[in-house]
Amino acid sequence: MRLISVCVVGAFSMVGCAFNRTEVKSLRDPTAARIQFGLPIDTTISALNAIPPHCGPTGNRRVRHEELRVYRIEGTILRLKRERDHDIHIVLADTTNPKEHIIVESDDPNFGKSVASPYRDRLAAARRMMDALVSASSADGFDDLKGTIVRVTGIGFFDVNHFQKGRSRSCIELHPILTIERLDRTDIERRF
Repeated sequence: MRLISVCVVGAFSMVGCAFNRTEVKSLRDPTAARIQFGLPIDTTISALNAIPPHCGPTGNRRVRHEELRVYRIEGTILRLKRERDHDIHIVLADTTNPKEHIIVESDDPNFGKSVASPYRDRLAAARRMMDALVSASSADGFDDLKGTIVRVTGIGFFDVNHFQKGRSRSCIELHPILTIERLDRTDIERRF
């Protein structure tokens, strides 16, 4: 039994998010129409880390009310990478408590299940914003964005714990993101 558990965890860490809850991530699940798109909740990465964890497998369905909500957060980019499913995986640190992290992901509207999503236009708009952010950096693209402060709006999504770097304690991510924009440090300082 222990060997089977180790193999399952190993398989999830190898395939990562690419095969986990694809219907939910592409907004093709039956409950996607219940997402409260027009009511984004302003919150912090620390607050999302503090919600009760839900890190286990759940299948292609939304499991908690947080997955029907849209959240808006601000954070500092620590890490970016392009996943095998063409998503752009971003680790953000809380701007006031940098030890608190969360993963946000920008879906590729032209790949996999996202192509047939009824919300493909939203996925495409978010990807254009992500591409513009990368284009505005120098030739190194992703590496140059490290340390950039961004405001991200996205849908709550509980991922399986597959030992991903930057995972929140609650296993919540914002996936897919709906908007991403660069913030100036003075914008942050003015609020405090």
